[in-house]
Amino acid sequence: MDLDAQRPLVLVAEADAMVAEDVSDALRDAGYRVLGPFATTGDALAAMEQESPALAVVDVKLRDGFCTALGRELRHRDVPLLVHSGLQRDEPRALGFQDVPWISKPALPRDIVALLDELSSALAPAAAPAIARLQPPETEPNPLVRKLEGFVTLSETDRALLERMSAHAVLIGPRTDLIREGDTPDGVFLIMKGIACRHKARENGARQIMAYLLPGDLCDLHVALLSTMDHSISTLSACNVIRIAPETVAELMHHHPQIARGLRVSTLVDEATLREWLLNVGRRSPVERIAHLFCELLVRLEIVGHAREGSYALPLTAVELADTTGLSGVDITRGLQELRRRGLIDLQDGRLTIHDLPRLKDLAEFRSNYLHLKQRAAA
Repeated sequence: MDLDAQRPLVLVAEADAMVAEDVSDALRDAGYRVLGPFATTGDALAAMEQESPALAVVDVKLRDGFCTALGRELRHRDVPLLVHSGLQRDEPRALGFQDVPWISKPALPRDIVALLDELSSALAPAAAPAIARLQPPETEPNPLVRKLEGFVTLSETDRALLERMSAHAVLIGPRTDLIREGDTPDGVFLIMKGIACRHKARENGARQIMAYLLPGDLCDLHVALLSTMDHSISTLSACNVIRIAPETVAELMHHHPQIARGLRVSTLVDEATLREWLLNVGRRSPVERIAHLFCELLVRLEIVGHAREGSYALPLTAVELADTTGLSGVDITRGLQELRRRGLIDLQDGRLTIHDLPRLKDLAEFRSNYLHLKQRAAA
């Protein structure tokens, strides 16, 4: 078997030559074959007459204008498509691209690859990477069910309802706004995979991240009571996201008492976590703030099955960690170096490994009582 021929072929359509080469190189390094890159719709369509891609990365505006015809042809062939563009998703001239995964420029090539990996996982076995098919895919536990079962006892009916409600997630690219400050909320976002955040920004662009939203987290349970958002919610990594209608939330709260209890406790834990973050930013040293954050994320991700043996995915930049902890980028770099020097952690390729959790907890004065992990036992 020619394993090279079994690798997914990705069409790259990008007007900027440097961006096109960076994306193409990253895709090849990740094990994909590349068709292109092409700077015009005409060139891309002509190439597709010779060989049909399994996936595509496209900027909606190429050198010969908006590539509506290319998007139409990709849809006709059922080719999963990722938009990589400096334009906004609601750009009127990008009609036909709004309902596909969208990642804003400038994006890191590794983020583009991560999104394509998500798209390729849904391909037929013949089109998916040969190496990935050597092992059967594992069924991941539902993070919402696991989280709520940390607070209450759910019946089989409750679990089945939550599974149905969270069955059809949409893949959203990293660093994408789900809703902005000033927008009118029209539902509750549920994060099923990845990391999102709540944040506010000053007029000078300085930003403070006030919460991380992890798998199983709902973004503001009763947000529909508000006429406008007072903060923004954005993805930090690629995320699988579900929008739950306010009517569905009301149905859960009124007719499913155990689910309602779990959701209320979850909201109280969100408030307790915010209080702990205020203490972290206001009264801990830079290295203690970083250590405390890493300890908290380990506990929260373990609960929903996304951390193992002291290790978890942390695809965040130094700037994002700085915005979270109220530090500068220099402080973050020095803090990480100090934690490494002490043999406490390692952070490489977007994955954090904690080597000595007891010492890391002692350094941060981390106590998980604010996460109320004993709530179910007391219920």
